[in-house]
Amino acid sequence: MLNKKLIEQAKLSLIEKVKKGMLALFIHCKENLIAILMVLTVFIVLTFFMLGINTRENRLSFATALLCINYFILAILIFAHSQYLKSLIGLNTSNKNNSSKALLTRYLTWLDQHNIAFSAVLAFSAILVAQEIHSINLIYNLTITFFYALLLYRVVLFVKEKSQNQPQSHDLKTQRIYIFYACFIALSFFSATTVDNSDKYGTEFQLTILSWIMLIHLLSLWIIGQWKLVKQLQNQRTNAELMHLKSQVNPHFLFNTLNNLYGLALEKSAQTPGLILKLSDMLRYTIYQGKKDQVLLKDEINYLNDFIELQQIRYHKPVNITFAHEIADGDLAISPLLLLILVENAYKHGVEKLTEEAFILIKLEAKDQSLIFEIENNFDENEQNVHTGIGLQNLTQRLKLIYPDSHQLDITSKHGVYGVRLEIQLKSQNNYE
Repeated sequence: MLNKKLIEQAKLSLIEKVKKGMLALFIHCKENLIAILMVLTVFIVLTFFMLGINTRENRLSFATALLCINYFILAILIFAHSQYLKSLIGLNTSNKNNSSKALLTRYLTWLDQHNIAFSAVLAFSAILVAQEIHSINLIYNLTITFFYALLLYRVVLFVKEKSQNQPQSHDLKTQRIYIFYACFIALSFFSATTVDNSDKYGTEFQLTILSWIMLIHLLSLWIIGQWKLVKQLQNQRTNAELMHLKSQVNPHFLFNTLNNLYGLALEKSAQTPGLILKLSDMLRYTIYQGKKDQVLLKDEINYLNDFIELQQIRYHKPVNITFAHEIADGDLAISPLLLLILVENAYKHGVEKLTEEAFILIKLEAKDQSLIFEIENNFDENEQNVHTGIGLQNLTQRLKLIYPDSHQLDITSKHGVYGVRLEIQLKSQNNYE
C-alpha cells in the first residue's frame, strides 16, 4: 500500500514537472517567436534556392557568395556586441542629436538582442556551403575557418555572460565556468590531433589555432578576474577598517559629553535641560549622518558650532574661541566627524589643562573644491606627549583611506601654541550619489 502511494506521488510529481517544463518552453518560444521564425524562414528559403539551382557551377558561386555574406554578418554581430568598438566611433544609446547614428545604434542593439538567432542562421547556411565546396581547398578552408570563428564567438559570449553573473571569489563553485572552459579547450587540443592533416593549413591547423586563441582568452580572463578579486578584497578591508575608525569617534565624543552632563547635573544647573537637548541633536547627527560616506560641508560646520557651544556651557572659565568659516560652494561634501577630532583635541589638550588665558582659533575656507582647515590653541608646555593619542592617529588613518592622494596635514608645536593645517580636495555631493 505504501509503495503504491509513493509511486502515485512520484507520477504526480513527474507530471507536474513535465507541465512546468512545457509551460516554460511555450513561454520561451513565445518570447523569442521573431527569432525562431527568422531562423526557420531563412534556412527554408536558402535550402529551396539551392535546390532550384541546376548546375554545380552555379551552386558553387552561390555558396561562395553565401560564405562571404556569412563572414560579413558575423563581423556585424561581433561589432554589435562590443561596447568598446561602438564607443570608438561614438555610438551609444543616448546619442539623439545625430539621426543616422541613432538609427544605426538601434539596429546594432536589435542585432545584439537576436545574436543567438543570427548565429543559428549562419550555422545552418554554412552547412549548405560545406556541401558544395569541399573539393576546393581554399574555399573549403575558409568555410572551416568560418565554423571555428562562429564557434569562438559563441564560446566567448557564453563565458563572458556566465563569468559576469558570478561574483569574484576563490570558491570553486563560483569559478566553475573557468573549469568547464578549460576542459573544452583541452578537448579542442585533443581533437586537433585526430582530424585530417593532409592540408598544411587545413582542419588540424585551424583547430589548433582556435584552441590557442581560446586558451589565451581563458588565461587573460582568469588573470583579470583575479585582479578584480584582489581589488574587491582590498576595498572590503578598507571599508571595514574605515567603519572601525568611525566607531571609535562616536564613543569618544559621547563619553566626554556625558561627563559634561554629569558635572552640571551635580550642580543642579539650569543649563542642564538645554545641554540634554543639544546632546540629543548632536547624537542624532552622529548616529544617522556619521554612518554615511560623505555629508555636506555646511552640515558638518553646523555640527562643529553646536559642539563648540556645548563646550562653552561646560567650562566655567573664560575661553577665547573664534570660528571663522567661508564656503563658496554649498554642495561640497566631506567625510563626517573628520574635523571634530581636531576641535576635540584642542579642548582636551589645551583648554582642560590651562587655568587661564586659554584660546582656540579656528579658520575654515572652502573654494574651488579645496578645503583649508586651520586650528591653533595654547597648551601647558610642561605637559608631555601633547596632542598625541587615538584621536590624531584616527584622523591620520582616515585621511589615508578616504583622501589618499588629495590631502595634506601639517602639525606645528612651538612656544606653547599647537597648530594644525589640513588641506583636502573635496567633491560635490552629486559626485557621491
